[in-house]
Formats: sequence, C-alpha cells, structure tokens
Amino acid sequence: MNPPVLCEGLSKRFRTLRAVDDLNLQIPEGSIYALIGSNGAGKTTLLKMLVNIFKPTTGRAVVLGVDSRRLRTREFSMIGYVSENQDLPEWMTVEYLLGYLQPFYPAWDRRLQDTLVRELELPMARKVGHLSRGM
Repeated sequence: MNPPVLCEGLSKRFRTLRAVDDLNLQIPEGSIYALIGSNGAGKTTLLKMLVNIFKPTTGRAVVLGVDSRRLRTREFSMIGYVSENQDLPEWMTVEYLLGYLQPFYPAWDRRLQDTLVRELELPMARKVGHLSRGM
C-alpha cells in the first residue's frame, strides 16, 4: 500500500533561494507529523507543493497515491489544508483562480459563481494581485 504522502528528491527554488532542497519523506498511513522549523525553513513551501499551489522545481510528491501536480476533486475532498495566511496567489488570473478552486469543493455552484463575477464586475483576465488597482 502506498503511503498517503511521499516525497522523492523534492526541491523548490525561487530564483537563487532554495526553499526546499532534495527532500525525501514518507508519511505512513495513520501517522501524525508536525513540521517544525524557523521562519523561512520551507514548511509552508512544502505544504503548498503537496496541494499543487507550487510546482516542484525537481523531484516529485505523491499525495493519496496521485502525483501532487495531478490532484483532482476526489483527492482534494479528502485533504484539509488551512494556510497560516490567507493571501491569494497574485500571479493567478481571476479565471484561473476560480478554476483552481472548483475541485476543492465538490458542490461548487457554477451559477452562483457566474452571478457573483457579473455583479462584482470581476475582470476574468486580470491577475488577482492587480484587482485593487484600477478596477
């Protein structure tokens, strides 16, 4: 049986910064793990790679038997992830963000989404980081 979380040679770089470097980790089913480390140690980056918010630079992560870059509704419905901050990924467009979020919520209401986008006059092609600028 595959472990619920498996990382093999997992790394993430942001330009010259190595946030996670060649991590090998296997978390067996039924285990409880804590990520402990100082600010900037790579804890949040690891979690974001595990739920496909960040793509690994090298290596791979497997979550619930699926490559983390290919997680879908089935897997997301079994994952609980709450970030320490609620900052939205500024590089995503509104359209991309909505498409990204839908698999997390099996009961996503597309009609409600369309109504809110229209009523709030959200520009679907605008990056989230630019929403407060000149809407």
